[in-house]
Amino acid sequence: MFKKLILSLCLVLALGACKEEKAPEAQVKPVVKIGVVDALSGKYAENGQNVRQAIEFAKENFASSGIDFEFVFEDYGYESKRAAVAANKLIHVDKVDALISWSSMSGNVVSPIADKMKMIHFAICNDDRVAEGKYNFTHFTPSQKLAEKLVKQIEDKGAQKVALFAVYQPALQKHTDEVERMLKEKGLKTERFNFSMDNLDFDLMLEKARQNNFDVWYIAALPPSLDIFLKTFFQKNIEVPLVAIDSLLFAQDKASVEGMSFVTTPDGNKALLEKLTATNGSKNYFSVGYAYDVANLLMKAYADLYKLNKKIPSSDEVADYLLNLKGYKGAVGELIMDERGIVISPAVVKQMKDGVPVVIEE
Repeated sequence: MFKKLILSLCLVLALGACKEEKAPEAQVKPVVKIGVVDALSGKYAENGQNVRQAIEFAKENFASSGIDFEFVFEDYGYESKRAAVAANKLIHVDKVDALISWSSMSGNVVSPIADKMKMIHFAICNDDRVAEGKYNFTHFTPSQKLAEKLVKQIEDKGAQKVALFAVYQPALQKHTDEVERMLKEKGLKTERFNFSMDNLDFDLMLEKARQNNFDVWYIAALPPSLDIFLKTFFQKNIEVPLVAIDSLLFAQDKASVEGMSFVTTPDGNKALLEKLTATNGSKNYFSVGYAYDVANLLMKAYADLYKLNKKIPSSDEVADYLLNLKGYKGAVGELIMDERGIVISPAVVKQMKDGVPVVIEE
């Protein structure tokens, strides 16, 4: 009887001990939230949607890192006023740790906001002004690299006098500034014709340029003015070479620019582009590689610093990490960060073939 009592007591104690034991808790990853000011609607919605998809692809690369990365997308519809609203919403409501913006338009709006908040901001654009301040960075082939290739094309055509047509838009004005500077340095004569984004009448401007007998015409524009310019150019049967940086990519009537070559930016590596097309059917690759790179670089900075210090890094630590970037193999080529926070990457020449831009020179 005594033995049975002892056994019963032991069993009760054992069961009590089992109840007190707690199952080991699953380790919870720290979260880093990155806000993206993206054009998910409006005239560049397809580009914006593809930027979003490229960032989602990049996120897959860090699924097994020590950090849970969360991207919060806010649409600005390619309108500067909405870009400010989007950035402030991401900062103050969504409480993001860093920002990404797409285009020089949004970049110029977000840049001073990020700098004031001491928050990392990585813009997918090539406007140098966006990189001003310790916390701002840009990634896109710089105007200088694009202009160098274009001026080489103009020289190869034996031109001595060049007409420059440029819309009032930050990135395209910057491209044109660089082209004009380089042409003048080489002793070529230039004349510049600036116009507004909504200019719908080019008849007098183009007639004046034709009377001045330019050897080459350069166009830097976006729709709707771009399409009106091209329509007028071809209607007037102007028989001089028309060259461009990027702009012909955005022509609504692709047949009108069939066979024409232009200087632009690389799209990204083959695997990335094929994955994008397989996912959503789009072959509009403009800026896809840059978006993929920017997301990867930001996540790599946070993941590497977290692994080293066992804590989420500050904006100052991330900024210092990014400024020391050298020789990173990105989707658009080997990347080098300069002292201003601007990623330097190459330019390419493409030709419009069956309505699709194809690389013909790297």
